[in-house]
Amino acid sequence: MVEVGVMHGMVIGLTVLIAVAVGLMLARTLRTWIADDAHAVVLEGSRRSFGLVIAGTLIAALGGLALPVGEVLTTPADHIGAALLLGSVAGATPFLVHTDIVVRRLPDRIVWPLIGIGVVTAVLASVLGGTSVWFLVLFAGIIATIFFAGVHLLGRVMNARTMGLGDVKLAFVVFSTAALFQPFAAVLVLVAMMLISGIWALFGAIRAGRVRGVTIAFGPAMLSGMWLGCLFGPILL
Repeated sequence: MVEVGVMHGMVIGLTVLIAVAVGLMLARTLRTWIADDAHAVVLEGSRRSFGLVIAGTLIAALGGLALPVGEVLTTPADHIGAALLLGSVAGATPFLVHTDIVVRRLPDRIVWPLIGIGVVTAVLASVLGGTSVWFLVLFAGIIATIFFAGVHLLGRVMNARTMGLGDVKLAFVVFSTAALFQPFAAVLVLVAMMLISGIWALFGAIRAGRVRGVTIAFGPAMLSGMWLGCLFGPILL
């Protein structure tokens, strides 16, 4: 029987490999997933693809290290599923953050595949692995999506700027991934993302010299809050 430490190391390695593969694929197919020539020119001009791949790799390594392998994730199906989900999200995170900051978009051609990976992985791993964590992964993602969709619709009704549909879709990825680490990590994620977005909005207002009309990209705050929740949720909760 493989020791927990060895198995955890294998999960980290697989997570990192998947993150590298996802990062390299996104770096090579920018014009495909951005699907906008003007935005592609802006993003290509930044020349940061290699750095984004490295960042995703580091995130994957840290996330893999924090995974509760041997505690919650106990079966081979759990280990493979966790590595696939975590590696995919980690590899895509820097590209989503960079794109949302630069052109204020969370591309569907990145977000939808991540949602699909999350759903398929959770369903298969729950059947093959037999642990309840995958039910929590799906439940957290669905509830978060419904909540954020409600906020979005409320903003539309009140003619107020809240969050875009890209943020609503990203909510599934953010909260389902966090649930993999700790059942109540969603609380920490929500608090962290609100604090980050608030600080970011404050800096934006100071820089603009006004409060009214200042908007921020919410995707980076969501993803930052997610990773903080993933890393510190098992420790603090």
